[in-house]
Amino acid sequence: MSPTAERTSAWLSPVRGRAAVLPALVVGSVVTLLYALWSWRQWARFEVPSWDLGIFTQLFRAYAELRSPVVPIKGPDFMLLGDHWHPLLALLAPAYWIHGSGLTLLIVQALLVGVSVVIVAACAIRHLGRASGLAIGLAYGLSWGLQSAVASQFHEIALALPFLAASLAALVRRDHRAAALWSLPLLGVKEDLGLTVAAIGVVIAIRGGRKLGIGLAAGGVLAFVLTTNVILPALNADGVWDYADDSIVSQIFSDPGAALNSLFTGFGNKLVLVLLVVAITGFLALRSPLVLITLPTFAWRLTSDVPFHWSTDWHYSAVLMPVVFLALVDALISSPTWKARAPWFAGIAVVMALVVTIQFPLWKLTEGEYWEPGSRPEGAAVALAAIPDDATVVSDITLMAYLAPRAEVYWMGNDNPVPEYVVLYQGSGIYSGNPPTSAEAWAEERFPGEDFTQIVDADGFLVAEHTG
Repeated sequence: MSPTAERTSAWLSPVRGRAAVLPALVVGSVVTLLYALWSWRQWARFEVPSWDLGIFTQLFRAYAELRSPVVPIKGPDFMLLGDHWHPLLALLAPAYWIHGSGLTLLIVQALLVGVSVVIVAACAIRHLGRASGLAIGLAYGLSWGLQSAVASQFHEIALALPFLAASLAALVRRDHRAAALWSLPLLGVKEDLGLTVAAIGVVIAIRGGRKLGIGLAAGGVLAFVLTTNVILPALNADGVWDYADDSIVSQIFSDPGAALNSLFTGFGNKLVLVLLVVAITGFLALRSPLVLITLPTFAWRLTSDVPFHWSTDWHYSAVLMPVVFLALVDALISSPTWKARAPWFAGIAVVMALVVTIQFPLWKLTEGEYWEPGSRPEGAAVALAAIPDDATVVSDITLMAYLAPRAEVYWMGNDNPVPEYVVLYQGSGIYSGNPPTSAEAWAEERFPGEDFTQIVDADGFLVAEHTG
């Protein structure tokens, strides 16, 4: 065999041990850097898609200060573990000790995504060779579900990605015990992932680990039921699981007609969502039983009456990405014929990821304008400087995460105690085309009998101080 043929064979042959991990680390590092850059630019430009980063910043501040996770943004004395079940996030608190900022959470999220990329890429390299494995790892890292999740800022599902990837990689190599063990931490990341754990158990049972699989499936369902019916209601001020009514399942017995109508509402968007998830692997993931693990997430999303849940935006599709890409690896190794075509399918996955990227957030990094400050930083800096440390603040979403590390922040839409300051941004996009012209007038209308004085009006940022 010629030297050239030997080199080509080395790139296409399966790789074991450290030789598989090192190239996977390279692609994982590249993806981490891209998402960290994206998050930094988003943070520096004060582009805030939702209030979630502020919520999680308050959560991590509480954990870092060894307090219970009470989050005022959700409401006075609101216990966040009564909203979603994610106690495992406390493991990330040391990062907040290093630098108490919302940006820290975004960088941690980029790192967690990168770790999952390393796991997916290493698995693919191990079974399909360096060329195919690196391509699949890169395609996964650039997948639209991960891009949308990072663009929507920090969410608890970021912590699920490495555990889910590790569990699925174990399934690919038929290590059922490892797959089960790696899936268990998912129970402490978000309540609905109990059903994902159950689906992993079903796949293990299908693959021959009947006793272990049935036990894991039963345990996952039990964990979901206990969490949503006992733990979350016990920690919730209203004694309920807040998201139970989001699903049409809650309507089936009370109003079957409305439930059926809700199921078909948004059918086009729901169909696009499903097709995009499986299309990024050239539909080849459908050849593997691992694709069954997508069903619990699809089930709650497609039966939801909340349009955000059917969208390709936000963070909801992130947990589907490691499933379909590792299902792709599993499908390719299922027969010598498909395995021989692995480089071709891996190349298609990369091309599809790059093409889709043009329509998704990461593409902004190629635009010169995104590297400029934008119109918000100067006014935001003036508004932030007007708020002293440890002040109580009522705010819209724009500056929540920036104030949360040093002030007690409340969201303007709740019934809040009278604050020392009110901070509004006219361009936040939440005012339905009718932004307030004065923070003073807004505050005095919201808190009757109280006097406020506007102290900042800078580039759309308005700050009013409570004066009596």
